[in-house]
Amino acid sequence: MVVCALYGGYRWWQDRDPVSAAAASENGFVPVEMPDGAARNAVLVLAPRNCPSEQARRTEALVRDLERAGIPVVRGDSFFFDVDNPTGEQVAGMRRAMAVFKQGAPAVYLNGMAMSNPTSAQAIAEYRATRRGHWAGAGARAEVGE
Repeated sequence: MVVCALYGGYRWWQDRDPVSAAAASENGFVPVEMPDGAARNAVLVLAPRNCPSEQARRTEALVRDLERAGIPVVRGDSFFFDVDNPTGEQVAGMRRAMAVFKQGAPAVYLNGMAMSNPTSAQAIAEYRATRRGHWAGAGARAEVGE
């Protein structure tokens, strides 16, 4: 019975949602490993292109609001990682980044942080906070000033 309980606990630990397990910023963003090619100090917005869905409309509104706020935005519909011999922290960050992407569009990545379907206010506040380096969550790696 003890072995079954230990195995059940192990399976639960392995299967838990990597996003909900991470400490989130006050804006709801979680620390992630940034995808390859993501521009520093720019917001990467991932969503299907030329799609009439509600997700696409939310994405267009978010991009428009970020641009109006003077925040650089890069659009995309996929991402990848090219990491040789990743550390445990990098693997965890990549898992969180993929989990955010799987939660639905728009998936927003900025300065080592990510969130699925943030409001414009959340994305703008997180961008400004990471640019100033004020996010102090566990394991945060805000890439400030680079």
